[in-house]
Amino acid sequence: MELGTTKYIIYAELMANGYVEKHDIIGAIFGQTEGLLSSDLDLRDLQKSGRIGRIDVELDNTNGKSYAKIILPSSLDKVETAILAATLETIDRVGPCLATVRVVNVEDIRIKKRQYITNRAKELLKTLIDNMVDTYEITEEIKEYIRTEEIIEYGEEKLPAGPNIDNSDAIIVVEGRADVINLLRCGIKNVIAVEGTSIPKSIMELSREKTTTIFTDGDRGGELILKEAIQTCDIDYIARAPHGKEVEELSKKEVVKYLRSKIPIEQYIQLNANKSHVMNNYSSGVINNGVITNTQSINDLASGICNEEKVEGMSGALNNNDVDNNENINNNMSQALNKSEVSELKNKEEIKETHDNDKKDGNSNQMSYEIFKTDDYAAQLNYIKSSMEEILGTNKVKIIGDGFEEIKSIEELNEYVDKLNIDFFISDVPITQKIVDLFYKTTSVMIGREINIAKKPANLRIFSYDSFNQT
Repeated sequence: MELGTTKYIIYAELMANGYVEKHDIIGAIFGQTEGLLSSDLDLRDLQKSGRIGRIDVELDNTNGKSYAKIILPSSLDKVETAILAATLETIDRVGPCLATVRVVNVEDIRIKKRQYITNRAKELLKTLIDNMVDTYEITEEIKEYIRTEEIIEYGEEKLPAGPNIDNSDAIIVVEGRADVINLLRCGIKNVIAVEGTSIPKSIMELSREKTTTIFTDGDRGGELILKEAIQTCDIDYIARAPHGKEVEELSKKEVVKYLRSKIPIEQYIQLNANKSHVMNNYSSGVINNGVITNTQSINDLASGICNEEKVEGMSGALNNNDVDNNENINNNMSQALNKSEVSELKNKEEIKETHDNDKKDGNSNQMSYEIFKTDDYAAQLNYIKSSMEEILGTNKVKIIGDGFEEIKSIEELNEYVDKLNIDFFISDVPITQKIVDLFYKTTSVMIGREINIAKKPANLRIFSYDSFNQT
């Protein structure tokens, strides 16, 4: 149906008491309305002038009767259209058959058109907004281009570097090109990238001429590059991105924060001289340039695993949140480590072998737990680590107490939670608030792969696997 300039559509239904055809119905409409109204509303004249459209009829003949739907488009005003609709209901015969007509509805087609216009306008506006480029984005795009243009290729290896790498007295060594771009974005232009897993010769030579800070990602790859750089270059300071994050994804505020928290190479080496430390110093962790930044202090960790009286030297140096004397930290830590006689302890392989032999003798539980009644802090730490490895990937929990070790699911433990007296609660599932609320009365130490809690009871110490994996 051609709508054209149609304003309204009249919908009517006809029922004839006999068999009729479409042309009979249309003829009845024109014939029986002729002369009823003034010549201005004569259907034939209105159709010739285009003020009403073509009349459509849908006909169904059933059981000797005829049923029809009549659709009549009108460009008249609403009053004239209503009069015309009422006129249709005066039809009482179609051909030889009696008939009745009932107007079902008069629809204002302009409402649909307005709704279509509204919906389409919304779609077009959304497209326009999506395609608009914000002034800030334009500015950042131009700045990013300039920063990228600032990157130079340094040395025979053509390493990506900032424009001030030659003129500056100090340099910052990062891992890759993306790290260089991020530091340029922060206004730091004396930066150069390793661009690989081995330290290039150009960086080795630069490190001997300039004050050198190495700034690596907080992952295993960053740790390996750091260790190689310490062996092959003349490194002065060390900075690390926080655990699990990369330098290229740090914000400007974070970049400045972790570079300011860099530590001298001597302090880093001393703090990491023996891996059986109670807690190692990583850049996003416990000690950054002599200031405690981690919510889990060394004193908390040490007293959670060992006897508190054995780490007095360490806790005395670190209880203050603003320790300015790095030498004092190192001396006190060395004193604490000397007390524990770490230098005379067995290495990890020997401890593991002893632990395995205990298991073969059928006396693993009691013998292993006896470690905690000695001053063998390295053995205690390795015992906890081996317990973590034992349940890794099981989605279960290991509980350790005086003379017993058990590996259970949370559901199994929940059945007799009130009867437990656990020294160590080691979980392969994330430690949630629900687990803390269930078990904090039965244990004072919880260790989990992930920690996701809102509140912690004062007498409960909670550690993540990362705290132990980096010791």
